[in-house]
This record gives sequence, C-alpha cells and structure tokens, in this order.
Amino acid sequence: MIKFLAAFFSSLLICLVASYLDYTPVDMRVEGVSYYSYFRLFIIGWIILFPMYLVLGIPLSLLMDGAVAQFFGEAPKAAIFFMKPISYMLAGVLGGWLFSLFMGMGEWYTYRYPFMLGALLFWAIQESIRFIQKKCKKRFKGYSRAT
Repeated sequence: MIKFLAAFFSSLLICLVASYLDYTPVDMRVEGVSYYSYFRLFIIGWIILFPMYLVLGIPLSLLMDGAVAQFFGEAPKAAIFFMKPISYMLAGVLGGWLFSLFMGMGEWYTYRYPFMLGALLFWAIQESIRFIQKKCKKRFKGYSRAT
C-alpha cells in the first residue's frame, strides 16, 4: 500500500509542477494560438505518468528493496539508508532503458535523468509515508491500550 501511495503522490507532484511550468497565463497568450488549460495539462500528464509508476516504478522498487536487503542486510542502518536512494537512481536508469526499448522513442540515455529524478522522488515520498506511519503508530499505540 505504501508503494501505491508513493506512486500516486509522486505522479501527482510531478504533474502539478510540470503543468505549472508548461501553462501559459491568459495575459501572455498570442491570439489565434490554441492553449491548454492548467487542468488539461495536469490530467494528460497524470494519465500517462501514473500508469508508468504502476508498471515500472513499483516493480523496480520492489526489486531494488530486495537487492539492498540481500546485499546490505548485515550492514549498519545508515549504510542501508544511503544505498537505497542510490539503488533507486540505478532503477531509474533501468526504467528509462525499458521505456525507450518498449516505446521505441529516442535513445535510452535521453530518459536517464528524468527517470532517475522520478525514482528518487518516489523513494523520498515512500520514506516520508513510512516515517509518518511509524509516528502515527507510536502516537496512537497508547490510545488503544487506554480504551
């Protein structure tokens, strides 16, 4: 469930920022040129990006989490914490390669940095959700015993 929420919020955040950057305000529009609304830019981006996170992001995330646990299981927690974002960025490179392979658009290195940034954002949101979940469990643990 955490990975699904991370995919949802990552795609939501990327689409909000990209729509903001791509939107042309009404007072800057040229007459005779068709412009998309902010909402349409957002929805088009989200319809494309969210399934990509579901198809590529979540499986690659599971793969990288398993690899880090396998190779760094005995390492200190700080080492694991630093290896996870590195492994997610490597998964982003793999995701960019898979995307270019199956879509047939551009070279694989064209998608390297956007996919790495998306994977790093996915990891950050996933860890934030885990942190919030831990804090909520601690906070409400005492309430369940009192009732």
